[in-house]
Amino acid sequence: MLAVRRVLLYTGLIIKETGYSFMAKQRDTVLDAMRGIGIVLMVVGHSGFGGTGFIYLFHMALFFMLSGYFFRPAQDGAGLRRFCIRRVMTLWLPFVLANTAFTVCNNLFLKLNILTGDERILDLPGNQVTQPVTLKDIIGRTVHWCIFDGGTQLGGALWFVQALFQISILYALVEFVLRKVLHGRDVQTAQGFVSGVLLILGWHCSQTGWNVWGLGIAASCYSLFYLGTLARRVGQPPRKVPVRAGIAAAAFVVLLVLLPFGSVGLAGNQYPGWLFLLLASSAGWVLVYECAHLAARLPRLGAALAALGRATMPIVILHFLSFKLVTWLGLLATGGEAYLLAAFPTLFTGGAWWLAYTAAGLLLPLAAYQPYRMLKTRLLCRLRR
Repeated sequence: MLAVRRVLLYTGLIIKETGYSFMAKQRDTVLDAMRGIGIVLMVVGHSGFGGTGFIYLFHMALFFMLSGYFFRPAQDGAGLRRFCIRRVMTLWLPFVLANTAFTVCNNLFLKLNILTGDERILDLPGNQVTQPVTLKDIIGRTVHWCIFDGGTQLGGALWFVQALFQISILYALVEFVLRKVLHGRDVQTAQGFVSGVLLILGWHCSQTGWNVWGLGIAASCYSLFYLGTLARRVGQPPRKVPVRAGIAAAAFVVLLVLLPFGSVGLAGNQYPGWLFLLLASSAGWVLVYECAHLAARLPRLGAALAALGRATMPIVILHFLSFKLVTWLGLLATGGEAYLLAAFPTLFTGGAWWLAYTAAGLLLPLAAYQPYRMLKTRLLCRLRR
């Protein structure tokens, strides 16, 4: 009981320092639906779906823009400190813990064939051989995770968490400095200039292949975060359903027109050009925004997307691991060799396999997230008392 009290006390200190409020937040069903659509697109994009090139035009840019949409500038040094602590707790810490957990489980995964040391796996594109790890390896790699130096195969999607942490901290610092320098005047134009400079720098990094600690990605995607802040500032007037459907269709056509000219791979800081990135990201935002409004009119669909949107982090962390269930069942049905379970991210393609992978990649992490949500709710209720 004493240990529980100490945990509650420590948690309370963190909550106080980060400015967390017990007051229930008014959820925006449309923005929740946008997050849900985005996370579905991410999992579908990794599932072997044939339209991956189209999805990659905008799906990860959407998350950077959403983060910018929710950004609130710090009014003073204490506010900036609270913002940074929140980002450490919600982005840096999950990145480190998830990669460390995958590293700790490395030898177990080798025994289960979730990872493999069989070199035949190299015959499948994009796969790698994995070696057993020691305690020294785990400690050393965890140090690397702490400074965003590399990552694990099963935690491959966490590149986004790393980039978002870097971008949000930098954006908040730049915003704070600009407000001081400009004596409280509007800093949107100045931030636009900074984002433009960083976008050109990120494009140069893309061309040269420089991406140490993911800073090339951060430079490119800073502008997407900025676009999100612009979207919030501009706002959107109420529209009737036919108008929203028409706007979504127009954005879809714009993306189809862009598709033959290339795709976007932000995980590797690859895109055809800076203007292409901005156009594709903006069209993707409009498409998802209008679709989210339409989905929110259907209570069950809106609620399902909102639930997925609130489970974004566990889905990002666990969906690759969840894919293994589908591969395992497929191997049982086809009699494939055990080492093929380690095929990354998926083994089976064609037909409806992508639907099975998508279902597992969404539903298993969502189910695993529920006990955490329940525990968190109980802890917060106890602290509130």
